[in-house]
Amino acid sequence: MEKIIKYFTEEKAVTEVVAKVLMKPLCKYTDIKTEFIYWIDNRTFNIPNALSVNGYSAEKIHEIAPFLDAAGIYGFMVTLRDDPEKAQQYINNGFPRK
Repeated sequence: MEKIIKYFTEEKAVTEVVAKVLMKPLCKYTDIKTEFIYWIDNRTFNIPNALSVNGYSAEKIHEIAPFLDAAGIYGFMVTLRDDPEKAQQYINNGFPRK
């Protein structure tokens, strides 16, 4: 988890307190956290045996919503797992942004 905090503090320029808040949902599921850490280390969504949540991999989400950063993509994978209907609505609506 230290690697995730370092990612947020160094690359997203947030405080450690904010980094811990941002990290929390990404660490909810071990498989999602592990793949996010792989992304931090390798900067690719093309991952051998990539995780798929309800038919969507991080690479597929990146193709659909290229404006999302890696934290957003893996956060969305948590949403896919926790609330698949809501997540599908976001996908169907083209990930509306305010």
